Amino acid sequence: MLILVAPVLSGCLGGEAEPEGCDEQGYWVEITEDSPYPGLDCEAGPVRQLSITIFVYRDNDGVEWLINETSIATGIEMINSVYNPSGIDFVLDEIIWVDDAFPDVQDEEEGEEGEKPGTLNNSSEDGGDFGDQISISQLGDAFVEGYNPANVNIVMQSNGWGSYSMYPWYSREYYFSTVRASTFATSPVPSHELGHFLGLYHTHQFHDDPNSDSDLSRAFIWTQDWVTPTDQCYRTGDFICSTPYDCYTWCEDDIGCNASDLYEGYKPGQEPSEVAQCTVDQHNPSVTNLMSRYGERSEITFDQGARARYFIQYMSENAREGNLLHFSEMVYDY
Repeated sequence: MLILVAPVLSGCLGGEAEPEGCDEQGYWVEITEDSPYPGLDCEAGPVRQLSITIFVYRDNDGVEWLINETSIATGIEMINSVYNPSGIDFVLDEIIWVDDAFPDVQDEEEGEEGEKPGTLNNSSEDGGDFGDQISISQLGDAFVEGYNPANVNIVMQSNGWGSYSMYPWYSREYYFSTVRASTFATSPVPSHELGHFLGLYHTHQFHDDPNSDSDLSRAFIWTQDWVTPTDQCYRTGDFICSTPYDCYTWCEDDIGCNASDLYEGYKPGQEPSEVAQCTVDQHNPSVTNLMSRYGERSEITFDQGARARYFIQYMSENAREGNLLHFSEMVYDY
């Protein structure tokens, strides 16, 4: 159960019957070279609640709403099942019902059909699912006027569009996530896209050099103000120690074996390869990690949750073109 508390807790939560927790500073703020994300030495801590603004349009014909309130509530519950263990809670603040048809993915002006991804499991390197990305101009004035720079903004879109989210460290006027309304209540993709919003990379990030000692310079936009972690696994790849090396569809070039057996069931139609399948010793990524691109993604690791807390703190301290994330302090009642 979650309860609101007025004062911020100080010190650690004592008592033999309770897990050892940390105060706000230890769980959300403090980092060192040995502990590069906040709360890595904590079992629990104060929960921060982030408010969501959701934009709901009508379908492509301008008739039915793309999603109803029940499905929205179910989808948020699914998202919280992933992030609550890391002290992050999402709560619906407002639904903006836009009485306009959501644009069709087909570009009628040029007469060319947009790229329609065959699965929900094909996020791109820059933080989104392959497929056409909706533009601000297509979303219209209702989005611009309703956008809340203190909230987590989510746009429900019709099928065919790619799901996208913006990393928190790039400078932009609008930070928002787009997800498919038809699967919001059942798919891991909304949680995955919010992972990008919270600063989580794909597990195959910087996969091309599995022997790298440091990839910090390749992510300089945000790492320039970070510590230099003691552990090499926090300096490379997705900057997470608990996620095994993942080269996804690029394993033939990266490590000389073929890993298609891990994703063929979710991305059928791959070109056949004469290269032998990778052994478990060569390539054994997590197929259930939320930030992977495999079909069973459903969970984040302890240090992925800590990294998400790091960027929530970052977004609450840095007004990026007027965007300053607000949160409410909460604590688990054990």
